[in-house]
Amino acid sequence: MRRGTGARAGLSPARREARGDLPMLVVLAVLVAALTALSACAPPLIGRQQDRALRQRIATAQTQGPLLTVGTRLQGLNTALGPANSHEPIGAVLSEVGDQLVGAAAAPLRGSLAVARTGADFAPVRTSVPSTPATAGVDSVVTGLTYLSDAGPHVRMVAGAFPAAHTAKRQDPQLALSHDAAARLGLSAGGRIGVSFSTGNGEATMDFTVSGIFEPRQTGDGFWNSRPLLDTPLTYPQPPPLGIQVYVHALISTDGVDRLMAAGLDTPQLSWQLSVAPARAAVAQSRSLAGPLAGYGAAMTAVLCQGPGGTVGCQADQEAADRFSWTDGLTPLLDAFGRERLQAEAVQSFALVALVCVVLAAAFTAVRVLLRRRDGALRLQRSRGASPLRLVLLRSAPALPVLLCAAGAGWLLGLRSAPTGGSVGPRPLWAVAATAAVWALLPLLTWVQTREPRRPRRSVRAVRHRFGGRAVLEATTLLLAAAGVVALRGRGASAPQGVDPQLSAVPLVVAVVAVLALLRIYPLVLRLLAARLRRGPGVLAFLGLAKAGREATATGLALFVLVLTLGTAVFGGMVSQTVSDGAAAGADWYAGADAVALSSGNSAPAPGVARGVKVVGEQLRAVGLTADRDGAALPDTPLLTVDARALVAADPGSPLGRALLAASAAPVRRADGSVELPVLVSPAVLAAEPAGDFVSEPFSNADHLHRVRYRPVGTLTAAELDDPALGPITDQLAPGSRLLVTGSAAAPALLQPQVAGRSAALLYGDGEDPAALRTEGAAVLGPLGTVRLRSDRLAAVRTDGLVGGIQRVYAVSTGLAVCFGLLAVLLELVLTAEERGRTASFLRTLGLGGRAAGLLQLTQLLPLAAAAAAGGAILGLVEPRLLAPALNLRQFTGGPGQPALHTDYRLTGALVLGLVLLVVAAAAVETAVSRYRRLGALLRLGDA
Repeated sequence: MRRGTGARAGLSPARREARGDLPMLVVLAVLVAALTALSACAPPLIGRQQDRALRQRIATAQTQGPLLTVGTRLQGLNTALGPANSHEPIGAVLSEVGDQLVGAAAAPLRGSLAVARTGADFAPVRTSVPSTPATAGVDSVVTGLTYLSDAGPHVRMVAGAFPAAHTAKRQDPQLALSHDAAARLGLSAGGRIGVSFSTGNGEATMDFTVSGIFEPRQTGDGFWNSRPLLDTPLTYPQPPPLGIQVYVHALISTDGVDRLMAAGLDTPQLSWQLSVAPARAAVAQSRSLAGPLAGYGAAMTAVLCQGPGGTVGCQADQEAADRFSWTDGLTPLLDAFGRERLQAEAVQSFALVALVCVVLAAAFTAVRVLLRRRDGALRLQRSRGASPLRLVLLRSAPALPVLLCAAGAGWLLGLRSAPTGGSVGPRPLWAVAATAAVWALLPLLTWVQTREPRRPRRSVRAVRHRFGGRAVLEATTLLLAAAGVVALRGRGASAPQGVDPQLSAVPLVVAVVAVLALLRIYPLVLRLLAARLRRGPGVLAFLGLAKAGREATATGLALFVLVLTLGTAVFGGMVSQTVSDGAAAGADWYAGADAVALSSGNSAPAPGVARGVKVVGEQLRAVGLTADRDGAALPDTPLLTVDARALVAADPGSPLGRALLAASAAPVRRADGSVELPVLVSPAVLAAEPAGDFVSEPFSNADHLHRVRYRPVGTLTAAELDDPALGPITDQLAPGSRLLVTGSAAAPALLQPQVAGRSAALLYGDGEDPAALRTEGAAVLGPLGTVRLRSDRLAAVRTDGLVGGIQRVYAVSTGLAVCFGLLAVLLELVLTAEERGRTASFLRTLGLGGRAAGLLQLTQLLPLAAAAAAGGAILGLVEPRLLAPALNLRQFTGGPGQPALHTDYRLTGALVLGLVLLVVAAAAVETAVSRYRRLGALLRLGDA
């Protein structure tokens, strides 16, 4: 014998043991590396998506209009300062004050602020234009003169040039008109118009030269969204004998502003629009902006309105000015985004927690496989006197450095994949907890396997105790799930603070309940099927179903993994589909139609068709009511007037329009002089006053005292209250408020107009261009109206970063859960392969062929696949409906209420089919492997 042979022979068993443990240690190392990599990269990736979403929200909002606006009006320039050179040029005033406004902000806000636009708007002035065929029938022309610092890049001059910044005193100042305005007035480049206005010294006039004609240039920054009248002239018919009045807007330069103020025209309204450029870590930055934004008004006043010696008087570059007004649209945007971000994290948390549970289940199964292989050695060592603690240390110590190395490698890999500079960083505590949890499974299961076994009790009482313990466990789990669901539903849609542990844990407990129910039900079903097949012609199906029924409890972990993975995927698909479908309903509620024009006061247009767009007018006012039956007072009750015929003509499917048309009747003049108006009332009105009419407070209109009696002719149903036609004009009313609606076209003429009311014009345009809808919306309610487009809202919701983040988290979590779940199922099949192999060995010695053996394997595994597919699909469909009040998906869609849950049936069917195919593939692999076993191995397996 050669030297050293004995030493190598003595080491070979240890090497064989290490080689045998290596596969499962590699599996555990991969799982630990995956968990630590996710701890390092998942939070920064989610944080980057949230930062992008906030930057997108701010950018979108700034295209619709300014978020931060400061305005004032200079004092006394028209009378006290005399000639034009006695005051600072308006350009210098705007620039100096803009620098002061930025400097007044606190440090966290100052770095993000910039003056995006300055402007000077004069009140409309009377205008004289040459008589041309285009002005036939025009009685008067009114022109709004506006200076905008960034107007040049947003127009394309089709004739002439942009107004010059400086002109000689002997030359007329210059202005530019849009192509439509010039055509309406019959003007061209080089033409002249005159304006007249009142001053402190009487009437004054000034001539302007039309320096150029422009067309809008769409630059994508929303300039024309807030200034549509620069492009479109408005025409207003006047009562006879007056003719038509035309309202146009013209662009002037700073030279024109200075010349007008020197001539005595009332000083313009000056405005500074401040743009916000959020940092890369936008969410973290938003948390530090609350204080500076709240205190910006006071800081601005301290800089611009605090004179020497403590005197109070606002100044704009040494010129006396009115008190500066401050409009903050950024704070509401940040508050709304914060609520939606917390809700998004709560919805995402279920997918992340489910993924962690699947990974831990795979680790649990890998440890069981590792200990199953060493079961004989552990029993031998235990019989030789080794304590359980010693065995636990011996089995756990070698795995610790392997898992630590895997954790470090996974952490470094995750850091390389994680973005930097965002609002959220890696989570090292998560990585430590995940590594500790995976490693703790090894000593825990080793202790369970090596502890001193109890003496078996064969009594009937022991059997009852065994089955009673299972029933207690199932009942406890069921009670926990029921209590969690009730608590979540009772909590409603209250916003969770970040990741919601309750919303994450309750679906897992519900999944455990579903698995426990399946473990009770499907073995009974298999036994019934096996009993039916016992006397049939074949024996393979009977044996397969019988074995599957007996081993159902042993496959409980695999069933839990499959059910949880499939249920999470179906849950995510339902959330995605619900948000996608709910976005359309939310956009309908936001705009009411294809577009809507809104304005303060009661001034709805006459219904009709203009430029291919159907217009439906609505007016909302508050009326004081007194119940006719008992005199109960209902103050400030909202009353909405809608032209029912125009609404049905524009939207035949409108539930509100049909109800109003069915209940509409002409107003009736009663003997006491009051007018009776039929109305539909909300349930809140009936709750306050179940029966009788309502009488309004008398008001004077056209030198007559009027009193209106409102006669309820029906109750607004839920479908009618959710009609999109109510959305734009009633979105400021609290849910469940009192509301009266009348569809009589004559109602507005009978009611007192209110400055505090609201008016809306719903625009229905089949296939109309959004720009055309915006222009028409600006025309129907005048220059002070705001226009909303349904397409803008729908695009904003569907491209929202928070919604996209939820969908990505569920997609990635589902993909990873499928991979790790398949690993857990394969390891579970390895654990139960010995029992299936023993059955196959007996049958193969009796002449069972390879194809029949494969069929037997498939028959034993198909019940598991069917149970998992059914349980996972039912769990994914039922869970969202159980937890619907706590999900609060309305924050992502808008609309009058929670969006209806919509199941993605294609995704559900594909997932169920994929699950069945995976289990079939596993059975085919196991069958293929068993074919290569030698007969001796099969016989030894059968003797085992």
